[in-house]
Amino acid sequence: MSMGLRWRSGLAIGAMVLAALAPSFAGAASAPALAAHAEAGRAFDALRAAQPGRMPRLAEAEAGTLLRVLGDAPRFLDDMNYTPAELGVLSDLCDRNKAAITAYISFGAVQPSGIDASVVVRNVLEFQDELAVLQPFLARCIARQVPIAEAMLRQMGERQASQLRLGGLKRSQTSLLQLYAGIATCFSDPRFGPAYCGLLDLMAELAPVHARALPLASRTMAIRLLPPLQQLPAGPQREAVQRIVDAMSDDRCTALCLLGTAP
Repeated sequence: MSMGLRWRSGLAIGAMVLAALAPSFAGAASAPALAAHAEAGRAFDALRAAQPGRMPRLAEAEAGTLLRVLGDAPRFLDDMNYTPAELGVLSDLCDRNKAAITAYISFGAVQPSGIDASVVVRNVLEFQDELAVLQPFLARCIARQVPIAEAMLRQMGERQASQLRLGGLKRSQTSLLQLYAGIATCFSDPRFGPAYCGLLDLMAELAPVHARALPLASRTMAIRLLPPLQQLPAGPQREAVQRIVDAMSDDRCTALCLLGTAP
């Protein structure tokens, strides 16, 4: 399984262009919700710091509450109205979620000689319940950022947009590929349960939006991460993979796709 460890991505274009935008702060009506997510992130970090030799588990009362807040997409994504000027605020939510994902995936994997890939694989399996809460938020958060970032690019014009060929977008694209690699494990390892593998349906739903954020080469890679359709029996999983393949086979490349293409 090709699981990278740099989840410091999402569609972080907002962080690159905040100087060109109005101050990115959500309206007063949404401020309490945003503060609740930030506080959950701080509390999660405090739990980890208090017991550095282990990771907070979903089954534990305090940790479970915090993880559910960090992964609450309806509250922080669906029920919020973000404008292009607030893309940085949205990126903060995504980054906080991704930081928790990274903590689980990389726990104990960083060795003096580098990253121990076997530990990463073991972590994904061991912490699949926690990742099942966090990863759908990441998938939705990236999808939520795509149309907002596209609107921002339209406001900026071609000349300013051409200056955004920076690492943040490529890290965003890497995060998407990592999510697709994650669901691929569900086809190869029966130890992954339905909660974790339920991400497949969500990724199929969001694939048309995700594709708009990926250059054509990355769309091809996303398809290759999944099992070939002919190897899958008829049923919901094959239908979900077909939807992803159809979306990633779209060869139209505009806006964010163009920014992700090397000049």
